[in-house]
Amino acid sequence: MFSIEDCQVIQSSLDNLLSLKRLHDAGYRVSDMGCWVTDYAFENMGGDIFMMATERLFGACAEEEGEDGSYDIRKFVILCPDVEELLGVFTNEWVERQLRCNKRVVCDWTGAEMIIELKKMGFIVEIHESPSYFNQFIQELIQIRKLLDRLLVYAQYLKGNRGARYAAFYCEV
Repeated sequence: MFSIEDCQVIQSSLDNLLSLKRLHDAGYRVSDMGCWVTDYAFENMGGDIFMMATERLFGACAEEEGEDGSYDIRKFVILCPDVEELLGVFTNEWVERQLRCNKRVVCDWTGAEMIIELKKMGFIVEIHESPSYFNQFIQELIQIRKLLDRLLVYAQYLKGNRGARYAAFYCEV
């Protein structure tokens, strides 16, 4: 018989595996991202797949220290030079509309939510309530990365980059 804790470990481990699969299917290398098996008894020996995935997608990610309070909030700062480049060409409001930022994503299984806010240096990601499952949030970040790449091609096209002219014809902006 499995205990409740054993079932949570299995579900969390399978969520990590699904998160890695989503990254792999999107074309990112996952072989060096560590073990996907979670074990709460040893303080999550599988590592934080969400943090590693965010770093893989955008470059640099750091978790801010939590504030004392009754509401559980994890805040991540994602430094993304691509956002700075876009904001040099387009307005903040236009980029937010295109990336569909300032959005709220609610986890289907736990009710936890992720709020994404566009900043000049990248993104601020807040996760309210501690989710056990991050794959839905990682999928959303993958979609934002894809949209960001399309917008970068469009920005290069507008700047007159000849190679981007041909690529822009295949992008739906």
